Amino acid sequence: MDGYLENLAGKAGRTVKNWWLKLVAGIFLIAMGVIVFFYPVESYLTLSVFFGVAMLISGIVQIVIACSSRNLFMSRGYSVIGGVLDLILGIILCCVPGISAVTLPIILGCWLLYHSFMLIGLGSDLSSFGVSGSVWTIIGGILLLLFATFILFDPFAFGTSAVVAFLGTAFIVTGCMYIFISLKLKKIHTYFVKK
Repeated sequence: MDGYLENLAGKAGRTVKNWWLKLVAGIFLIAMGVIVFFYPVESYLTLSVFFGVAMLISGIVQIVIACSSRNLFMSRGYSVIGGVLDLILGIILCCVPGISAVTLPIILGCWLLYHSFMLIGLGSDLSSFGVSGSVWTIIGGILLLLFATFILFDPFAFGTSAVVAFLGTAFIVTGCMYIFISLKLKKIHTYFVKK
């Protein structure tokens, strides 16, 4: 039994070796959110491509982490699906900005909705492993769920500036959650490296 637990612990240590990718993605998402607030008057076409690039980077990070996770700390299937969804939406937003600009609030609302569920699930996983502060991941997921609900409830009733403000705030919250999660994963990784 001890050999099995040591093997499982070794795999868990390798799972979180790419913790820094979440950190990089989090910093990038916060920067994107801040830029949205500094340039709210930019055209929707520019924002569409801007968000597309953010989704492409997020998708690549999720797929890399999912491929190296081996289902130990997070459901790898959901992470792969989320990463592929990010890549597809990122490509659509970058390659077809004229069409996607009309549906930008709906696309991003769906993206935020999926990621809110991912954060809530990851917070539950971290909590089950006894990681302190995992409740903040769940709270961040709930905040994203609220942003997604506001945007999806009536995406065009709020007006362009309100949607942009919601999206900028959502990017900042998502970035903060990514950084928080990366620091928790680093702590777990450091623990396993010392063992």
